[in-house]
Amino acid sequence: MVSCKLCQLLVDAGLNKRLEITIIGRETLPAYDRINLSKFVDSKNADQLILKNQSWYEEHGIQLLLGTEVSSVEQSLKTVRLSNGQSLNYDLLVFATGSRPFVPPIEGSDLPNVFLYRTVQDLETIVAAAHGKQQATVIGGGLLGIEAAQAIQKLGLDAAIVERAAFLMPRQLNQKAANLLQSSVAEQNIALHLGKSSTTITQTGDRLKVSFNSQESFETDLVIISAGITPNSELAAAAGLSVGVRGGIVVDHQLETEDPNILAIGECALLNGRIYGLAAPGYAMARHLVDRIAGKRMEPFPEPDLSTRLKMLGVDVVTIGDSLEEGRQIEFESDGIYRMLIMNGRGELKGGLGVGPWPEAGKVQSLFLDGHRIREKEQDHFLKEGVLAPGGGTTPVNQWPDERVVCNCMAINKGQLVSCLAKCHNDPDQIASATGASTVCGSCRPLLEELCGSTTSPKKAIGTRSLLTASSLALLGVLVTIFAPPMAMAESVESWWYQVDKFWRDNVIKQITGYSLMAIFLIGLLISLRKRFKWFRIGHFAHWRVFHAVFGIVALIALFIHTGFRFGHNLNFWLMFTFVGLNLLGAFAGIVSALESTGTSSTALVARRFRPVLTYAHLVLFWPLPVLLVFHILSVYLY
Repeated sequence: MVSCKLCQLLVDAGLNKRLEITIIGRETLPAYDRINLSKFVDSKNADQLILKNQSWYEEHGIQLLLGTEVSSVEQSLKTVRLSNGQSLNYDLLVFATGSRPFVPPIEGSDLPNVFLYRTVQDLETIVAAAHGKQQATVIGGGLLGIEAAQAIQKLGLDAAIVERAAFLMPRQLNQKAANLLQSSVAEQNIALHLGKSSTTITQTGDRLKVSFNSQESFETDLVIISAGITPNSELAAAAGLSVGVRGGIVVDHQLETEDPNILAIGECALLNGRIYGLAAPGYAMARHLVDRIAGKRMEPFPEPDLSTRLKMLGVDVVTIGDSLEEGRQIEFESDGIYRMLIMNGRGELKGGLGVGPWPEAGKVQSLFLDGHRIREKEQDHFLKEGVLAPGGGTTPVNQWPDERVVCNCMAINKGQLVSCLAKCHNDPDQIASATGASTVCGSCRPLLEELCGSTTSPKKAIGTRSLLTASSLALLGVLVTIFAPPMAMAESVESWWYQVDKFWRDNVIKQITGYSLMAIFLIGLLISLRKRFKWFRIGHFAHWRVFHAVFGIVALIALFIHTGFRFGHNLNFWLMFTFVGLNLLGAFAGIVSALESTGTSSTALVARRFRPVLTYAHLVLFWPLPVLLVFHILSVYLY
């Protein structure tokens, strides 16, 4: 893929007209889309994956040698010798040899029905072997491993994933983020075997037995190994070039090896002791190399942006920068959502991670690329709401700044896309063809369509009308409690009112109503903790919030039954004052929360400004209540 990008950029710069370009590839197909390799399972047609067909290379004067291997490189002669006996001279030699699957030291990995997952030929073999089978197991829980499991399901087989780490995608995610992804994987009936190492594969009749060092085992029909990559750097090592301990051709910040006429880009290049196994860094290397060939004054190749936006099994997974970078972390968790930012000691954004919808991801990535400092106010808002500012991430893409990245894989920003709108007739397919945006992983396709005018109406927030109604009734109940006169006591035992006011005279009844009121108060408190306990995920938070408002109404009814609107004196007065004030602030907070989602833009803006204040005051006023309640109960029994 990186080699094809290099050719495309050379053509775009017109360099193919003055250079003699030759591409040598071991596979029999031109460069194809490995990121979407699993689509071959649906179409069974490799042509749909090819990035540029052979006629494109011919049209631009590029010689494409397929099914050909390089047997040796002679630095002193500046010659490449091919497996067919042919020799080619070069002025500049570029290694874009990519990588191959890493095969862990697994006993039985060479058995029949054990496959790798990397090439179209691998997929063809797997598709043929899957006929008549029921179950397949993937060894490796990274990006490709999950994709392989999804491909297995498309073939009609039951899928399982074996991962040595304690959670999926350990190179991109932390434990909390992985837990959300794993929930989605489990919902799609993909069995997970996490934290399993020292796997052994043995033949048991027509099936395979997968065993772990924990003495656990299970049987399967097929095994697919997708446990990482190994750079293809053996040819460079044989030519006398430096390679890493675990492979990879060592290059400097101009992507040069020790020989300035030999360079390496993509997954075979070892830069700063690291292999960058993503398309975007490889494409950035190709751009740098073309600028150098064009004779531009070159700055050192910068640290590549590792940000990704993927959809894994229907779940949005976003990484910004190095998602496992060390630093101070701030996290937000809600229903099916996890977002995390990493900052250094100066508050500068160093990375981020998100699982689930994150509309603000594009903005956060731009802040990361700019080395933006996250202010304390923004940090506090992120901790509470999951966005850096009110309304964060809801800005339509056509209102984004031109420099904000839309397509991570191709490093295409909004300004570059806008420049193509007119000549591409606002057609997302034409823009994708012209710029390459959305043609790699496809996760930015909705943004591209939105930019072209295919907007969708925002979803209505859950439970806002019910919350507004319940909170308004609660506010009405509080106002009645404050301003209604206290209930009069009966003047005679023969009065019918005597049978009613005994609720406020009879000690036994007052104890029953008092403890009932306390029980209602505790239940309402437990409902409010739905947001505080991040491990508790039963039901949607919006519904629990409505229940909390309803319990506020029930508490006011119970308060009337217990007190008859009497505030009392001294301790009783302050207890009543705190309880009523707590309900008053809660009712206002509920109304403002509902208006934040249902009002006009100006109303919503004002609501967003006041809701945190009301919520905080509601929490602060709660703390004296348990103390006053304990003293109230003690005073009743002691005096």
